[in-house]
Amino acid sequence: MNENIQQLFNLLDSDQQTELIEVLAEHCKKEARSIRNNWFSGKYKQVPKNNQTEVLRILQRSIELFNLTPQLK
Repeated sequence: MNENIQQLFNLLDSDQQTELIEVLAEHCKKEARSIRNNWFSGKYKQVPKNNQTEVLRILQRSIELFNLTPQLK
C-alpha cells in the first residue's frame, strides 16, 4: 500500500503536495515538515502502517478534487 501512496503522491504538482501535506498534518496531528520529511521524501520514505488506509483515502479524494478544480491561467 505504501508504494501505491508514494506513486499517487508523485502525480501531484508541488503546490498540491504542499496542500495535501497540510491536510494530513492537521488530520494526523503532526507537523507538516515531519510528514514531508518522513513519509514522502528521502531514501526510506514510509507512511506508518496505522496511517496508510486513511492517508490513501485522503490522497485519492484530494486527487479527485484537484482534477475537478478548474485550472486558472
